[in-house]
Amino acid sequence: MLAALIFYAFLFLTCVIAPVALILIVLLLLDHERRLWLRLMPLAGPIGGTLADWPVVLGLLKRFPRTTLFLRHRVAPHDPWGLPATIAALGILFGMWFFVGVLQDIAAKDPLVTLDLRLHNTVPLFRTAGMTGFMLLLTNLGSTPVLSMMCLGIALLAIARDQRRLAATFILALAGTGLISTTSKALFGYARPSDALIGVHEASFPSGHLLSGAVVYGLLAAVLLSSQVHRRLRALGMTLLLLLIVGIGLSRLYLGVHWPSDLLGSLALALMLIPALLFFLHYDGPVRWIDTIRVPLSARAMNVAGGILLVLALGVAAALARQAEFIPLAPPDPLRPIDAVVLTTTFPSDLPRRSEDIIGGKMEPISLVFVGSESDLVSAFTRAGWMRADLPTPVRVVAEALAAFRNLPDPSGPATPAYVADKPQAITFEKPDANSPTIRHRHHTRLWRTHYCVSPGCRAVWVATASYDVGVGISPRLHLPTHRIDPAIDTERAFVVADLTGAGATQEGVVTVLLPLRGTNAAGDLFVTDGRAVVLVLP
Repeated sequence: MLAALIFYAFLFLTCVIAPVALILIVLLLLDHERRLWLRLMPLAGPIGGTLADWPVVLGLLKRFPRTTLFLRHRVAPHDPWGLPATIAALGILFGMWFFVGVLQDIAAKDPLVTLDLRLHNTVPLFRTAGMTGFMLLLTNLGSTPVLSMMCLGIALLAIARDQRRLAATFILALAGTGLISTTSKALFGYARPSDALIGVHEASFPSGHLLSGAVVYGLLAAVLLSSQVHRRLRALGMTLLLLLIVGIGLSRLYLGVHWPSDLLGSLALALMLIPALLFFLHYDGPVRWIDTIRVPLSARAMNVAGGILLVLALGVAAALARQAEFIPLAPPDPLRPIDAVVLTTTFPSDLPRRSEDIIGGKMEPISLVFVGSESDLVSAFTRAGWMRADLPTPVRVVAEALAAFRNLPDPSGPATPAYVADKPQAITFEKPDANSPTIRHRHHTRLWRTHYCVSPGCRAVWVATASYDVGVGISPRLHLPTHRIDPAIDTERAFVVADLTGAGATQEGVVTVLLPLRGTNAAGDLFVTDGRAVVLVLP
């Protein structure tokens, strides 16, 4: 549905576009601050002169001469401790503010923590064998062995060209990020997700792969930005490096070894380190322990060794990806038996009563309870003319959006994830409207498996919501085009019940989930319900 397209567009914006734009802005400011200041000087001079003639300003300048001198020094473009240091300090302070904000959200268990868990639980919807191999390659491009070889290779190439400060900057980047990552993990001790695809042992916060990758590849992008390479090649190289940084972060999330907040914390630390390292790189004053360093190799030998190390780094990344050991999936938690009579008369008190959006906003209440296995569900819905929805992968969601735009059928189009107990729906079934069989009009129901089962045979208990898409319109909450639902969701519940009882299911009871309710879904569409759920036992 179009809501799914908006959902993934939002994730792409926050996980890819925003970090790339943020790092790019920092690099542009740090690289162009002098040129920018020189361009502003013709305008700033007359404006500053006019302001200085004001009596109030004159009084302040005479009253605080030291402060005035300090501020003038801070914006001096040709003094390394003037404007360059000011820009670097502002970048460091911004990164520090960002980092403290992430820590505060984690400590206060703000919506960021809810988003952490739900995004982590949603990732399995996107996993494929090919994508997993690609993500393993990306994640190893941010690993310590690969970055160590890469930084050492760059340092040798830089020294061969008599660029000792550049060599020292990359060595400091590698050592500094490793030290900060290790110290932070020991200090915060944040537990990793327990269901990662690959084995990890140390604490979760922050992501060392993303921190080191962002700093090293960010420095490479900065060097490329200030180089004499052709503009188009420079733009292509910077784009690839920035996308690589984001790809490393996404790979850690995809492999399940980090929470989203770990990645935000790493990005914040990187935004602190990059300005400091670039200030060191471009500092005009002498640094004896750097400027006098000598390597007992010829320039040619260092060029050859540096090039070999860079090539080996890529080979090591590919080898590590192929040799990755996956953690076997843990067996599911044992189901808790519940008496059939109790289930058909009382909704279990420990089950959530409403579905939620990704940040915990309340949506439609549970309106259906099913008893049966997953194969029982698929068989019953198939006999009733329903289709199992495809997984909401980005490519599949785009295809569905195109079908909605052209008003074409898409009987297995994916549905936007909704959450019960912090987990997205396990299955979605949908059925086209008989009078308008296009993707714009459809019946659909989302199902979540609970931790209960009914004897004999311990048949699984599922809860579900149901709604009917009446067309496409502008969401009153998102202010974007999306599917709109019929507010009479109890009518859709009755439609599902009628279809499944016609396919052999048995209605065993009606339970009260909550009091009659008027509410809205994630898009802001109104719904009205009596707050009850129908219990169906599948054949």
